[in-house]
Amino acid sequence: MARGDDARTLPEIPTIDAPEGPLQLAMTCTGEVRRIVGLVRRVIQGPLLRWADRYAEHSLRHARNPYLAELDAVAHLLGQPGAYALNFSFELGCTTACRSPDDGGAVQLYRTLDWPFRLARNVVVARHAPPTGAYHSITWPGFLGVLTAVAPNRFAAAINQPPMAYSFDRLSLGLPIDWMVNRWRVRNATALPPAHLLRQAFERCASYAEAKAMLTTTPVCIPVIYTLTGVTPNEGCIIERRERDALVHAAPACIANHWLTNRFRGRPRGRNSHRRLAAMRTALPSLGAQPLGWLRPPVLNALTRVAAELDANTGSLTVQGWHGTVPQTRILMLTGLDGR
Repeated sequence: MARGDDARTLPEIPTIDAPEGPLQLAMTCTGEVRRIVGLVRRVIQGPLLRWADRYAEHSLRHARNPYLAELDAVAHLLGQPGAYALNFSFELGCTTACRSPDDGGAVQLYRTLDWPFRLARNVVVARHAPPTGAYHSITWPGFLGVLTAVAPNRFAAAINQPPMAYSFDRLSLGLPIDWMVNRWRVRNATALPPAHLLRQAFERCASYAEAKAMLTTTPVCIPVIYTLTGVTPNEGCIIERRERDALVHAAPACIANHWLTNRFRGRPRGRNSHRRLAAMRTALPSLGAQPLGWLRPPVLNALTRVAAELDANTGSLTVQGWHGTVPQTRILMLTGLDGR
């Protein structure tokens, strides 16, 4: 399914064993970390990247982030600005769904990840093995959080960026002021970034129920949307999170980059969030019929970088890298992943 390209000419997505975690992945792929930051610099120019790096480092140190030593190690490895900014970036536009197949099997997770950075050919699948059990993360070397991952026999999860919060709950002061107010709040927050909380769930939670409890109750430094699926037909949900409260929608459900609930307010993120959500809802009954068969515009759009399907019950993972509507990698299909 290379959509107009000969799939045989496309590179394969690497699978890398890094049992000790994301820092081991970065240390194993030093050259790739530098290439990734080089691609980031094409979007965030030198002075702005240096400012973003200082801002991110200050925020992480102020919060006494538990992964700060790892972030410092990646920054030292890189030898130039970018490590902190990359790990604090949350400018994601994503479309995600969760549903149980028609035969009543476990709820599965389907998602695209949209990002300004053209990193589709740099994506890897990394196997990490904390004491709770192994998990496979769709990620980039040097990124220390988790955005999309599956832990066989436990759960799968993904992150969507939520709307930009208004300056005063339901009152906007205009986009520039809302943006500055949000940045100030994050700079002074002490809770975990959402991608770091999701990493903790994969490292510490033995079941869907434990992960759901952690992701709904643990404070985060900025709002987030989690999609979580387990190993039974009844284990699947979308969790809309603000810093200290949450609202849960049971599967089957879809999410883009605006709130499903009217309880929260904010500016939708990404491109055509409402259209993407409508398209995913239309595709919902046919999800899983063929690998990535649901991947069509506007869910597939100019900023799409990754498309994936995850099944925690069977321990399977399907992923492909994209630059907009052009595939950049072959489809990687892993089945029977080891969760021990």
